[in-house]
Amino acid sequence: MKYFDHMTDTTLCAHILQGLDILHDQIQRNDADMPATDLILVLQSLSALRRNGPLSETAADEIGRIESLLDQAISQETLGFRNVFDGIEDPELGAVGRVRAVPVLSEKGAALDRLLKGFRQFLAMRNLLAARVDSRLMVNRKIAA
Repeated sequence: MKYFDHMTDTTLCAHILQGLDILHDQIQRNDADMPATDLILVLQSLSALRRNGPLSETAADEIGRIESLLDQAISQETLGFRNVFDGIEDPELGAVGRVRAVPVLSEKGAALDRLLKGFRQFLAMRNLLAARVDSRLMVNRKIAA
């Protein structure tokens, strides 16, 4: 995320739109073997985000639809769970962290998970851009008052 913090708004927006194009192409190839109806809905939502902009009034609905469809598809491809230690081994205290249950995915599930991770990167960039826009609006309101 630090990489995106240093981008201008124009460059960040260009990366967001490019990311949408890349995701659209990846999903259109259907490497994850999504059902046709889900595939069409995701592609339509990505196209709407690209056409209307990532900060449009309809963006939240499109984002929610995409996340929901990908999450649902991944959950159907979950074979089980395995425990993974998330932390560090401290020489004085021993293991410091927690154990998380991580899903074990089929090949199809792993492909869907890669798509979801790419989508979440788009969301992180979009949220940064939205925060910048919101902060400018707040500052401008304070100056005008």
